[in-house]
Amino acid sequence: MGRKWLIPLLLFVFSACKSEPLVIGIAETCAPGEVAVGRSYVDAIIRGGHTPLIIPDCADAARWLDKADALLLIGGDDVEPGRYGEETLPECGPTEPERDRFEYALLDLAVKRRMPVFGICRGMQVINVYFGGTLYQDIPSQYETSVRHRRDADMPAMPFHGLRIHPDSHLHDVLGIDSITVNSSHHQAVKDLAPGFRASALAPDGIVEGIESETLPVAGVQFHPERLAVGADTLFTRLFTQLGR
Repeated sequence: MGRKWLIPLLLFVFSACKSEPLVIGIAETCAPGEVAVGRSYVDAIIRGGHTPLIIPDCADAARWLDKADALLLIGGDDVEPGRYGEETLPECGPTEPERDRFEYALLDLAVKRRMPVFGICRGMQVINVYFGGTLYQDIPSQYETSVRHRRDADMPAMPFHGLRIHPDSHLHDVLGIDSITVNSSHHQAVKDLAPGFRASALAPDGIVEGIESETLPVAGVQFHPERLAVGADTLFTRLFTQLGR
């Protein structure tokens, strides 16, 4: 190949490797009287180079999802145990039936379109239940462990327990590490992993901290990367940069 082709080739490769900003649809929390999502999710998406779009619970939710390149399901209260065939235990926290219904409807649409979906905390649990998995309704009463999975309310972003990342996972591809210390803010967790999914990350006690589909662009994490993608951080910012990729 002559030299005259070298610069055009390099420019083509560089332009092909550039990632255009995407629109990341965030399912609203279905809070009474307002359409809302946590500010940290919006900030993390912007920091990752993308555009956040809040998807409201309305008759035209599918039209709003049409505007998005990927769907983000965020944290919140517990998934209704009836969704995975269990009676509600006394230790189960407040549930959000209307939000379960809304997020299931969005998942129906996203899966049919093979749209990338990412879940955080409750969002990961919703994904697991939607695809046929179950949950521990309350880790302290149902799972023997010395690892604390819920930090004090005044320190929600502080990392404090370890995480082992499966080397053959998309999460490992994105973060490029085998282990790290993360934050944690949950009393429920994956019990039976949904068929067609695998654990991409585990806490030291074996609690599942990351899942991903083997056939669909669907994944989630139990910790809160949006609270870690701040300041000089590049690692968890990278996770949001890769949303929808």
